[in-house]
Amino acid sequence: MSISLLILVFPHLVLAGPDKISKIIDKKIAQMTPEEKVGQLFIVGFPYTEITPELESFIEKHKPGSFLLFKRNITSATQIRDLNLNLYKASYKHSKLPPFIAIDQEGGAVSRLPITPAPPNALAIGQTQSPLLAEEMGHQTGLFLREVGFNMNLAPVLDVVDPYSTSFIGVRSFGSDPELVRDIGVAYSKGLLRARVIPTAKHFPGTGSLNQDPHVTVVENKTSLDLFKKRDLVPFIGYSKLGQNIAVMMSHLIYPELDSSREPASFSSKIASNLLRDDLKYRGLVMTDDLQMQGSKQVLRPEAAALKALKSGSDIVMLTWSFSDQGKAFEYVLGALQSGDLSVDDVDSKLRRILRVKAFANVYRKDPKAPSLLSGNSLTSADYASIEDEVLSQNLKTSLIPRSLPPAKAQRKPAAVEKVCAASPSTDFLNSFSAGTKMPLLHLQTRTGSGDISSWSKKSHCTALFVGVTGPRTARQIRGLSPDDKVKLIVVNLGAPRLFPRSRGYRQVIQLYFNHKDAGKKIAQFREEILQSSQGTFALKN
Repeated sequence: MSISLLILVFPHLVLAGPDKISKIIDKKIAQMTPEEKVGQLFIVGFPYTEITPELESFIEKHKPGSFLLFKRNITSATQIRDLNLNLYKASYKHSKLPPFIAIDQEGGAVSRLPITPAPPNALAIGQTQSPLLAEEMGHQTGLFLREVGFNMNLAPVLDVVDPYSTSFIGVRSFGSDPELVRDIGVAYSKGLLRARVIPTAKHFPGTGSLNQDPHVTVVENKTSLDLFKKRDLVPFIGYSKLGQNIAVMMSHLIYPELDSSREPASFSSKIASNLLRDDLKYRGLVMTDDLQMQGSKQVLRPEAAALKALKSGSDIVMLTWSFSDQGKAFEYVLGALQSGDLSVDDVDSKLRRILRVKAFANVYRKDPKAPSLLSGNSLTSADYASIEDEVLSQNLKTSLIPRSLPPAKAQRKPAAVEKVCAASPSTDFLNSFSAGTKMPLLHLQTRTGSGDISSWSKKSHCTALFVGVTGPRTARQIRGLSPDDKVKLIVVNLGAPRLFPRSRGYRQVIQLYFNHKDAGKKIAQFREEILQSSQGTFALKN
């Protein structure tokens, strides 16, 4: 995003010093119409890849202050850059203010942008146990976002989740240790802030390891108050110390131990105001999750939910589907403001927070000498590739911490006399593991049965079989093997941790958590250590 555009869309705040920003913001708020004020309280989605007449008309009428983009809006890096530039222009044209343009760029499966190589998920970053590496990953992510016009990331996930549980959060969490999640999450957020991208921690006050998903139903979290303080709130307490240029997303879960009225957190003043702002001393923005999720819709209509969330403590409410529903919500909140049901002073306080953070997010001068991060229709850089590779290396090194020392007289077969074989549905894993050396390789297909694997292994005289598991299908294929076959298997889990919660008779289980293109190469680098190690499951240090 060019500096000329940013000066255009927010001239006074780009040029003002910190001591003058408050006065400029107050003056701006005093000049805003009720419609302009209400617009700043919404973050909306839309179904297009460009500014259509319908979208332009919607922006002109309702003046939304923020946009959230999804995969449906993206066809390439250059396309999304152009769309975001036009969103900036349209927002300034109709409201004289720049928008927040947000995206869910967590890494792993929740990656909207075309980034090469694919970003690791949060659990893989967490298991490096390196805040420095997490901060660098956050910074590189922020640079990619800025390159194509985003100034807000709906990440990191600060939920403390057992990776072996059936939680709907899964590998989106940094892990099960509250202090580790705090340290890694705060570091990742610092990296985003270095790129002047607003981090949005979610989902306050924490989901725990629940397997029910508020996207599809109303969910209740019965965690005790004591456990909340010891576990779930720890990351958010650390995050709150980052200052005011940050955001938090509220959960739609019900927390009876935190609010006996059993209101979902998004509509609970005890959680959004008393707990978050008063107890945790949080000074940033508060945002709802999508009010069109079932966890919200089954409680209130979207327009009523928007008003209730704003009155309960949120600064920005999210509606990502249906211009009709969004329009109703804008009008409903506008009516409440004009009637006095929604306090003008309360709205102005929200606007002060919003505009102050927008001033930070838009004071951004890209070094004209800095190289472009665009490569064709994707985003990449040598620095990012190096950091992404180091995440994999550190993840593997941490995984190679055994649960216990081997027995003093344990007999091990010398690695040099092992007949090593490899099997996987991933050709990347097989090719990078073998790296040109001659060894038996089996490309697992959908139709490959456990008997096929067993027969091939015996025919190939394998004494050690490395299996790169990418998902449930591969896991089922090798679970069907006999105990005699399993004792030869070194499982390299590139998928969800719960695929292999215990060793279950395998020679070893190595948890990597994400299907990196060079995962096989990294395993091969540590092959001697793995083959000479004691049998069992390699555990991640918590």
